[in-house]
Amino acid sequence: MEKNKLNNNKYNFYAISLSYEKAEAKIRGKFSFPSDLVESFCDKINLFFPTTKLFILSTCNRTELYVQSESVNDVITLFCQHIHVSEEDYKKYISVYKEQDAISHFLRVSAGLESQILGDFEIIGQVKTWFKRFKKHHTTNAFLERLVNTGIQTSKKIKSTTALSNGATSMSYAAVHYILNNYSQLSDKKIALIGIGKIGRNTCENLLKHIKKPQITLLNRTFTKAKEMADAFNLQVKDYSELHTVVNESDIIIVSTGAPFPIIRKENFIPNKSVTLIDLSIPANISVSLKDFPQVTLLNVDDLSQIINKTFEQRNKEIPKAEAIIKEMMKEFIIWVENRKYVPVIHAFKNDLERIKDYQVKTLKKDQIEVSNEEIVLSEKVVQKITNKLANYLIKNPEKADDTIGLFKEMFQLQISNF
Repeated sequence: MEKNKLNNNKYNFYAISLSYEKAEAKIRGKFSFPSDLVESFCDKINLFFPTTKLFILSTCNRTELYVQSESVNDVITLFCQHIHVSEEDYKKYISVYKEQDAISHFLRVSAGLESQILGDFEIIGQVKTWFKRFKKHHTTNAFLERLVNTGIQTSKKIKSTTALSNGATSMSYAAVHYILNNYSQLSDKKIALIGIGKIGRNTCENLLKHIKKPQITLLNRTFTKAKEMADAFNLQVKDYSELHTVVNESDIIIVSTGAPFPIIRKENFIPNKSVTLIDLSIPANISVSLKDFPQVTLLNVDDLSQIINKTFEQRNKEIPKAEAIIKEMMKEFIIWVENRKYVPVIHAFKNDLERIKDYQVKTLKKDQIEVSNEEIVLSEKVVQKITNKLANYLIKNPEKADDTIGLFKEMFQLQISNF
């Protein structure tokens, strides 16, 4: 095997991706994974596939399963059953990456290279959030955690050493970018911001940077959260029950909630003036039927991506630099993965040395020979030093590792458990 290169199917690692590249917004909404299903899905994984480790990333642009398993097809079946979709339909839209390709794909996603808006660094925060949800329910392992940490460091390095992130490159900015380019005298316009999660908050902050004395009204299902944000930014806030009144009074409506269905529908809308509706949600929170009104301009995440990507020529020039960083970080990750295979024999060797040390101390005490605490600490340091010698030798001489491990197994009769 070439040094630092994974064998095919050696780690049974897969990235199963459904994204904007193959699926439009409506399709992505159908196959999205709500966060409130995490616990029940993890319970089934732990029950039926206890050796499978995974986490899911579900955003407006993609739903991806990162899976380490010998039963990946069964995991796909369970996933489709859990979100009540046809497996046959699901497979029409997915791309499946294996081993090194899967690792590379994940790092590219983390770095914003696979985002619908190139260089969107909001994705790394979403990766961290989704990973924590699955870690809480015990479906992750050291491999996945190290991979996520590598993704985080890759993102930071690209952001700090390239121009890929110059300017705002998020859906929230895309919405504001459109508004700024299509409206004048924004201080006179009434803006409704519905949903104050991360995207909603970022949209609000971007609006405040560009509008003097804005007329922004916040609505959220949890009123206290909207009130807290409104107080912080000196904005208006309304109860969610006033949704349709606020919508019909506004000139610009931006929606980014987690609702699984449209919350603004044709039957609740009064088309008495020109109005812009921007839907940042997946699944869609604004019914497409509102486009029937000539006074209405309706944009979703796909529309915003097409608009903003026209300005990204400069960022495209940064892609080779970002890919070089990904290659470097991927190499480091693979080295770590490859070296982990030595952990069981290193642990077994250290345990044997500890057993010998404890036996000798016990024998000395039995013979009434005093052993000081300092001597015990010193013996522990010697055990660790000898263990480190073996570990360093295996890492630096991978071509001799198998023979060395075989020799140590035979010499010390090591009892090696899986790691």
